[in-house]
Parts: sequence; C-alpha cells; structure tokens
Amino acid sequence: MKNKNSNNFTKVDNSILENIVKFKFNGTQLRIIMTVWRYTYGYQRISHELSISFIANSINVDKTRIKNELKMLIRKNVLVVIKEGSFNRTRVIMFNKNFNEWKIQCSGIRETEGINTAPEIQKTLTTEDKITPSSGDKITPQEIKEKDNNKEKIYTSLFTHWNSKRIIVHRSLNPKRKSAIKARLNEGYTVEDIHKAISNYSDILRSDQHYYTYKFNLEDFINPKNMDRFLDVNNPFSSLIKNGYLKEESNEKFNQGDKQYDELF
Repeated sequence: MKNKNSNNFTKVDNSILENIVKFKFNGTQLRIIMTVWRYTYGYQRISHELSISFIANSINVDKTRIKNELKMLIRKNVLVVIKEGSFNRTRVIMFNKNFNEWKIQCSGIRETEGINTAPEIQKTLTTEDKITPSSGDKITPQEIKEKDNNKEKIYTSLFTHWNSKRIIVHRSLNPKRKSAIKARLNEGYTVEDIHKAISNYSDILRSDQHYYTYKFNLEDFINPKNMDRFLDVNNPFSSLIKNGYLKEESNEKFNQGDKQYDELF
C-alpha cells in the first residue's frame, strides 16, 4: 500500500546510515546528529541555523550537556560550522557526510589504536617503538608491552609540556595525573588538543589583555569543564579577553540525570 504522506520523511543517504553505525558515538551525540539531519535533510537543505537551546529542547537534554557534546562533534569534524554565530544570529551548521574525515574512534578498534599524537610526540617514537602486528588475532605479550610503553611516552610528553609552562610545576607524573590524561584520550580528545590547550592557557595567564588568572594543577586543568574553554575551537583568545565576554546563563547547569554516555555502537 502506498504511503499517502510520502513527503513526510527525511531522506538520508544509505552510505551515511551504513557508516555511522561503525563509529563510537555516545547517546547524546547521536541524538544531536539526528536532529541536524531532521532540520537539514528533512527540509532538502545541507545546512541550517541551529542553536544550543533549540537542540536541547528538541531532544529534551540539558543545555550544558548539548553545548559540550556539540563542541565535541565540531572538533571531531562530524559537524561543520558554515557560519559563526553573532549576538543576533545563530551559527549555521551542517553534517559532514565524508566520514573518512571524522576523528571519531571506530567500533572494534582497541583503545591505543585511535590515539592521534602531536608532532612533538611523534618525533619521540622511533621505528623500534612502533608496533608490528603479530600473526593471527591474538595480541602477544611483547605487543602489549610496546603499547604500554607508547602510552607512557604520551603521558610523559604532556606532563613535560605542562611543567615547561611553569604554571604549577609538579614533581612527578603520579597515577592520578596519568589517569586524568588517559580519561581525556578515551573520551576522544587528541594529544594535540591537550597540548594546544595547555599552551593557550599559559599564554592567556601571562597576557594583560585577558581576565583569566586562576592557576590549576595539571589534573584539574584537563577536566573538560576547565580545559574546553582553552581549546582552539572555542576561540579562547577572543572569548576570554577583558570586558569582552558574556557570563554563562545561570540556568545552564549540568544535570546529572541527563548523562548520555552509553555507547550505542
């Protein structure tokens, strides 16, 4: 039987549907993507003005959670900002259907395989440090040891970079600091993200043009609620300039009940 309301549907290319299920999006991220599809592809357009408030109301999730996950999707090149927002206009975003450009981990890939390393860290990894896959599906003890060594080099490089900025100099890379770095990498932040955020933070602390003066220790700084504002994607040198920022809306508070970190795929 023919559907009488044949125009009431959203056309999404089969290649998009076939590939999006191969990537590790959490629940909120996937719902944001579907909302973007609804108001772009659903109206035969490739981009549209979509505010944080509009998306939050559409999927009934706290605005702060939407704000954080939307930043993540933009940083990972899943969503693309076509036009930045202003005081009287919402930014225009689109879905990037070129999935080869996404910086999201694929399902079935082990933790350390999806970590991108900064140029400074790549130089420290010699040919001997790189992992040669063993034959068959099993991972040999040597491969496990080599992976652990590579992770240690990443942790050490970020720790050294932090201390070089002399914000708060730590004596040692203790388990708490390693755990904090590992958590960020597991959440999808790249080594380049953390490295650059530290540099931006240091430059802003030393700038007379910016109002931010609070000094974190390393493990507190790389908490997303602190580090995110210093990522390049959030334009910290513009947003934190003296007399040039807007206070966050008082009702944009994180609601524990809105956690959507379940991996669907």
